[in-house]
Amino acid sequence: MKDTRRQQLGLLPGVALAAALPGITLAEADGSPLLGYLLSFVVFAGVGTAIWSTPRNPRQAPALLLILAVVGVAQDTLVWYLITWLSDVEVASVGWAITAAAVVRACCWAGVWLLPGAETDVTATP
Repeated sequence: MKDTRRQQLGLLPGVALAAALPGITLAEADGSPLLGYLLSFVVFAGVGTAIWSTPRNPRQAPALLLILAVVGVAQDTLVWYLITWLSDVEVASVGWAITAAAVVRACCWAGVWLLPGAETDVTATP
């Protein structure tokens, strides 16, 4: 499985867990949070694919992991505010946006690191 697909699979529980936080409200005008969840997932998937800030290998240098974590949380915080601008999704404060971004980013990293990736067969004979 490609890294982008594993990241997007990590987004599914990430957005759901972030939406369960008290400071995030996914309710749309019709009262159903499903549309807000789908819009949030699509925007996160699009931005996360366009701007890749998820390390592919958890054994990289700690300084690089820290930099990618800060960049990823900042990116996801801005994505939460983009979603609030595009729909009726509400974020109570910057603190809740940062917390939700950290939850989403942690799930993305878990998806990329824990789900099986594309394996290349190095023992194949020509």
